[in-house]
Amino acid sequence: MNDTEQVLLPGWSHRIRMLTSGRLWKSFVLVFGIPVTVIAIIVAFTVQPSDGMLVLAGGLSLFAVLWALVGAIIDVSGGFTAAYVLTDRGVHFQLGKGSRGAADAATLLGAFARAPGAVGAGLLARSEQEAFIAWSAIRKVTVRARSRYVQIRAGLGSKPVGIYCTEQNFTTVCDLIRDRRVVAAG
Repeated sequence: MNDTEQVLLPGWSHRIRMLTSGRLWKSFVLVFGIPVTVIAIIVAFTVQPSDGMLVLAGGLSLFAVLWALVGAIIDVSGGFTAAYVLTDRGVHFQLGKGSRGAADAATLLGAFARAPGAVGAGLLARSEQEAFIAWSAIRKVTVRARSRYVQIRAGLGSKPVGIYCTEQNFTTVCDLIRDRRVVAAG
């Protein structure tokens, strides 16, 4: 955030538990499951189908164990913190030190397990500690009112930002996103 931005909604933060978050599990399946499945299919067609199944089962098991270990460590320490600020330019998002620790742990565990996918995922997670999406760039908004969650996406191929709202600011956040998207598009 720069000094010329006007804050529309003062910043707030939210603690996210890794092992009990369905959204994070979905991300886990996408980030680890898809590459392992593709590699298993390649192995099945180039070596033997049974070897492909072994690669799939072994790869998913390895990543599930790594996910559970990192998640347990993060959750025991209180989860990780996500902080948000809505300004006249857009939505700012920043993860706290717990998520940096999880990214570093995934990188190290992946290196020790000789799993390049886990190393890459950890490095990617480390690089995505902060995000900004301009109002004019928002292409898709998903609202989950029951859990006070809003997901915004800048477009195809962009990383979505999940906004965990408080009971007090959920309606305001939704209104600001709706109003600012209309202003930016119009």
